[in-house]
This record gives sequence, structure tokens and C-alpha cells, in this order.
Amino acid sequence: MADITNPTASSAKSYADFGALGELRGKAQRNEKGALRESAEQFEALFIQMMLKSMREASDVMKSDMLHSNAQETFQGMYDKELSMSMAKRNSLGFADVVVKQLSQQQTAPSTADMMALRQQVNLLTAPAMPLNKPVLPMSLQQPVQAAMPLERQVLKPLRMNPSMPLAPVRGEP
Repeated sequence: MADITNPTASSAKSYADFGALGELRGKAQRNEKGALRESAEQFEALFIQMMLKSMREASDVMKSDMLHSNAQETFQGMYDKELSMSMAKRNSLGFADVVVKQLSQQQTAPSTADMMALRQQVNLLTAPAMPLNKPVLPMSLQQPVQAAMPLERQVLKPLRMNPSMPLAPVRGEP
């Protein structure tokens, strides 16, 4: 539990606690070690809560309307939030570990500026490359005159008559 007298020891107990999330954002901007782990736990908690909400909605079909109330829905929502936070703190799904591992690998990768500087050094040593884009020429605003296209004339062909078919009405029709 966070110490009230020490504001730096507080961590976001819920993703709805905007003050603690602001502190977490500040830690992340200062690249503190624990900020990545706390953010990953918050993300896992949000994921677990959405999963619990979906499971409850799927089972709502089987519930009767007699026992249904808004207060019960509110309580279940708050319970699911607390349950998801405690599950994320205990690392129940291991989702936070995967997020931390993935993001820490991205942090060790060189920055884009470093990669561009390295590319410039390599380009100086090799022959100049061919440009990727063709030069863009201005487009004329005058439309060229096009010759009219002749349309084909449709010709109806007569159907061949089967001589074995009678031309008289069938079944006494007029």
C-alpha cells in the first residue's frame, strides 16, 4: 500500500486514478526503471478488466430480469476493476512481463537519428544511389482534345423457329 506521507512512493492503484497516472507519466518521461513495469501492469489490468466485462456480458443472456439491477451492475464493475488490478499485481497472466520484455528490447535499439547518421557515413564510402522517386513535372491545366469514339450499332438477329413447335395456343388459351 502506498505511503501517504511519501508522495514519490505512490503508484497508480487504478487506471482511473489520474493523479497517480500523471506521476507514472512523469516517471516514464524521466526514464525511471520502475515506470515501464508499472505501465505494463496498468495495461494488463485494463486488459483483464475488459476480458472480465466481456465474460459477464456473455453470461447476461442466462440471467433473469427479476434479479437484475443497476446497483448490482455498478458493484460488479467496481469488483472487476479491483480484481483486475490485484491479478495484474500478482502477474497472473504474465502479460505485463511480455510487454516489459518487448518494450525494453525496443529501448536498447539505436535511435532513428543514430541510424540516419550511420547511413550517411556508409553512403559517403559508396557510390551515390539512384533516386527512389521520379522528378515531379507540373501538370498542364489544358485538356487535350480527344477524337469522338464511334459507337457500335446494335443489330437484333431474328430467332430461328423450331418447326416441331406448334404456333397455335396451348390448352384452349385465346
